[in-house]
Amino acid sequence: MRGSGGRLGSRRADTWVRPYDGAGWAAMLFVLGACAPAQSITPRLAPATITVGDLLTYTVDVPLAPGESVVGPGAEASFGKWEVRDYRTQSGPGKTALVYTLTAFETGTLDLPPLTVSISQASGKTRTVRTAAAKVTVASVLQGEDTQPADIVPPLSLREKPLDLGLRIVVVVVALALLVLLARFLWLRRRRRRAAEQSRPDPPDVTALKALEALRAARLPEAGRVKAHYSELSDILRAYLAARWGLRTLEETTSEVLAQLHGNDRYAEYVPVVEDLLREADLVKFAKARPGVPACWSAVDGVERLVRDTAVALNSQPETRNP
Repeated sequence: MRGSGGRLGSRRADTWVRPYDGAGWAAMLFVLGACAPAQSITPRLAPATITVGDLLTYTVDVPLAPGESVVGPGAEASFGKWEVRDYRTQSGPGKTALVYTLTAFETGTLDLPPLTVSISQASGKTRTVRTAAAKVTVASVLQGEDTQPADIVPPLSLREKPLDLGLRIVVVVVALALLVLLARFLWLRRRRRRAAEQSRPDPPDVTALKALEALRAARLPEAGRVKAHYSELSDILRAYLAARWGLRTLEETTSEVLAQLHGNDRYAEYVPVVEDLLREADLVKFAKARPGVPACWSAVDGVERLVRDTAVALNSQPETRNP
C-alpha cells in the first residue's frame, strides 16, 4: 500500500507540475486579455473654470498603432449635463486627437463622465480606450451674493393717454389735406402726360394718309371741282416730301422739287412717280387740263402708294437732307 500510495502521490505531483502546452498558454492569454481593463487616458480641458454658456475645449489624445483608426463615438458622444457644440479630429504621428467643444448652463462643479473611444485595428478587430472622469467648475455670470437669476417679472402695463379732442381734429384735418394734395398732384401729372401724348405730331406717312382719306371723302371730282382736287393732292404730296425727306417743296416749282430729288441717288427710284404726279397736277392747275373722274382717283391712288412704299416706323425721325 505504501508503494502503491507512493506511486499515486508521485503521479499526482507529476500531473500538477506538468507545464501547459502551446494551446493552453494561448487560451490563458486570451482570457487574461479579455478580462483586462481598457486603457485609460486623461483628457485635456481648457479652460479649467468657465462661466455659464462659455465654451470648454475637451481634448482626448488617442495613441494609435500602425493600421489603427478611431471609429467612435464621434459627434454622438454624451457628456451628461454638457452640450456638444462642435466636434473635430486632428491627426498626428502615432495618435489622433478628438476635440470636443462643450458648454453648460448650470452653475457649480459639474462632472465630465468617462468617454469610451472605439479603435479599429488592422486585423479587423476593435479595441477601446476610456478617458478618466473629470470635473469642471461652472461659475455664474452674476457677481456678489445674489448669484441666482431673478424670476421673470410680468410685463409693465402702459396706459395710453387719450388724445385731446382738439388735437385729434387737427390730425384728421391735416391727413385729409395731404390726401387732397396727393390726389391733385397725381391728377395733374396724368393730365400733363395725356396732353403731351396728344400734342405729339403724327409721323409723316400717317399725316399724309389722313389727308388723303379726307380728300377721298370730299368727292371733289364728282362735283366738277377737278382743279381743287389736284391742288389739294399736290399740297399733300409736297408736304409729305418735305416732312419725310426734308426737302424744300412747299413754295418751289415742280422743276425745283425734281432737281432736289435728282441730287440724291437715294430718291432715284421714286423720281418718276413724283414727277408724273406733280406734272399732272400742274397741267390741271395751270394748263386747264380736265382729266376724267377715274384719272382723278388714279392720281390719289398713286400718291397713297408712294406714301406707303416710303413709310417709316411710327415715331421715327424723318430723313433730312442739307439744302
